Amino acid sequence: MEKHPAPQMGTNGDVIGKRFLAFILDSIIMGLIAGVLIGIGFVLGDIGVMLMSLVAFAVSIVYVFLLEGMYGYTPGKHLLGLVVVKTDGSDCTIGASVLRNLLIIVDSLPTAYLVGIILILVTDENKRVGDFVADTVVVNQR
Repeated sequence: MEKHPAPQMGTNGDVIGKRFLAFILDSIIMGLIAGVLIGIGFVLGDIGVMLMSLVAFAVSIVYVFLLEGMYGYTPGKHLLGLVVVKTDGSDCTIGASVLRNLLIIVDSLPTAYLVGIILILVTDENKRVGDFVADTVVVNQR
């Protein structure tokens, strides 16, 4: 993985569709990983399912929190040429990534990511709640 790709600041309004597709891609990837791990758990029995479910949860946390915090993107974002950076253009940090991704719970209210979608569409910097709190923005990579 490329370490901290250069952001193309000012492109946050151009990436709304890509953000949605990246979210779908990452959800599919995480779902496949979780499915394989839990499937292995079923082979191992009841305790195996429980343990592998915990491993799948841990992997999903690492997938989003650490990858965005360390590299500025998840595989879905990278495939679509997106990067998460601080609003000033500096690299996203693990702390900012944790904040922005924990607040996806608020963005998902009341259902189907409704708050997040509305905020992305109506705010000047196309930010969702997590981006405002973490002071991050999603832009194209150079």
